[in-house]
Amino acid sequence: MQTILILHNTFGDRSDELYLSRSGVMDQVKAVVRACVLLGVKYEIIAVADLKELVKILTCRKEKCVFNLIEEFVGDIEQACYVPALCRAYGKECTGNPTAAILLAQNKVRAKAVLDHYGLACPGGVVITGGNASPLLTLPEGKYILKPACSDASEGISSRSIVELPAELDRGHELVLELYKQFGQAIVAEQYIAARELNVSVLQVRSRPKVVAVAEIDFSAFPADMLKIVDYDAKWQPESFGYNNTPRKLPAALAPNLYEQVCKMSLAAWDALGCRGYARVDFRLDDNNVPYILEVNPNPDISPDAGFAAALDYAGIAYDQFVWTVINAHI
Repeated sequence: MQTILILHNTFGDRSDELYLSRSGVMDQVKAVVRACVLLGVKYEIIAVADLKELVKILTCRKEKCVFNLIEEFVGDIEQACYVPALCRAYGKECTGNPTAAILLAQNKVRAKAVLDHYGLACPGGVVITGGNASPLLTLPEGKYILKPACSDASEGISSRSIVELPAELDRGHELVLELYKQFGQAIVAEQYIAARELNVSVLQVRSRPKVVAVAEIDFSAFPADMLKIVDYDAKWQPESFGYNNTPRKLPAALAPNLYEQVCKMSLAAWDALGCRGYARVDFRLDDNNVPYILEVNPNPDISPDAGFAAALDYAGIAYDQFVWTVINAHI
């Protein structure tokens, strides 16, 4: 069998605020490598700093299939979206989602406009550009979460990210400026849906996507006055309260009709954004168990301790079987 090329992003300096989320890709690399060894698939691993470096790599490498684990490049988050298109331009197959789907899903504003067009409910809110927080004035009374429009892995989300308007308007203005200074991108002020959070893992088997599992984040250990969100610390800081108190419940305890609705919405979102390979659709449920799509995550984290791998395990799909399914679609 032909050798595959495993590509991953570099991480920047350890002092970078986002080093943990960027370097987390190595857990995915190691897991894919272990699967390749079990499968008898030959592989080469290369770290990629940017698209210019990728062009040089693709020009001289003979491998025809790229296992794409490039999540974001330091200094330009959008560049990583073009990896699949560039691979194919150089005559190579690329695992996971295509450039069009990644670009669309990465920009939460565009993605939600598409989902809304297809009648798929998302939390309401506004887009704030250039650090000008005046759109906050247009929002109805309530709680809102402020976050970068084009970042993943809970980057930019903390325990301070939720503001109550209009009472905390000044703090909202301050947070917008902080986020814009750090990320240099549009900020989304999105209605905070308080009750429950679901993660739906979807895998393409042959030509059609299938829901692997529906998981729920268990916030039961959170004090009553603590907002129930999975922020950056909860994902990446092992010593944090959130990291140690947000286990997954598999399967999520949902009534049959709600389970069916969430699965149907997930597959509709997959189709709406043009997903391929594998993806995760994140939901929040309100107090009446009405589901809202938070985001569609193409090429989600597939490290062994992440939600997608947990879903595979629950569904009885061995990790090496998953890797083979992904590779086999491109050889």
